[in-house]
Amino acid sequence: MKKVKVKIPAKVNLTLDVVGTQGNYHEIASLVASVNVYDVITVEKRADNKIVLNMKGEKVDCSLPDNNAYKAAKLFSETFSTGGVTVTVEKNIPVGGGMGGSSADIAGVLKGMNALYEIDFDMGELANTLGSDVKYMLEGGFAVISGRGHIVEEQFISSTLYLIMIKEEKSISSRSCYKKYDEIGKRSTPCTKTAVKALHGGDFDKYVEVAKNDLYIPAKSFVPQLQSNVELLKSAGAPLALMTGSGSVVFAVFDNQKERDRLYKKIKPVFGDKAFKAKTL
Repeated sequence: MKKVKVKIPAKVNLTLDVVGTQGNYHEIASLVASVNVYDVITVEKRADNKIVLNMKGEKVDCSLPDNNAYKAAKLFSETFSTGGVTVTVEKNIPVGGGMGGSSADIAGVLKGMNALYEIDFDMGELANTLGSDVKYMLEGGFAVISGRGHIVEEQFISSTLYLIMIKEEKSISSRSCYKKYDEIGKRSTPCTKTAVKALHGGDFDKYVEVAKNDLYIPAKSFVPQLQSNVELLKSAGAPLALMTGSGSVVFAVFDNQKERDRLYKKIKPVFGDKAFKAKTL
């Protein structure tokens, strides 16, 4: 096998509670789900020992040593003494939107190189050294992530949720967002356990009632347009509008595809290319 191609889906935070701190990290509890927006990562063996990275699609504005796909390939190569590799990332997940794009690329490189070199190793160990939610991105699906995001509890939720996603050009640094969260100092009751129980029981209305993202208020200070996007979705008839991760993508959520499509048709002329449809996997 000389070449391996891997599709990794984006994620959406259906809830996000900041529950404390441990050392320099914030601890969270978050219900996450994979959605049908994918980065496609291809890894190909090289005759030399170089790591070559090709980026296509959504523009990623960082240097090669800082690129997470490159970091993942370098770490894998150094850990298992493999040869060179060409990594090609077809980027469709919005960059800096809170949909796990950089973590998806790490997960794709690790899965791809693991298959390419047929190494029997739990990639979760390497994943946790490269990013807080990379371990989750390796498997995806519905899950509760906790700690720094590195503790993953799979959830067997049968519902499919239908989403309208609104992206912004401006991204938000997670580090800055958490810092602003600390400065604001506003705390709220965690909702993740209740939301998970509601969706397990098929009670979408209860999920809508309790779901929140603790990083939304600090994120608005960096991108004020987030509030306008959320309010427009709600005023148009969305049962719930939230931000995913630390932003800057916000989304409306529905338990009915027809209702989602009806609202999408209504708001698409307002948002244009910033709006796109998705569903949980």
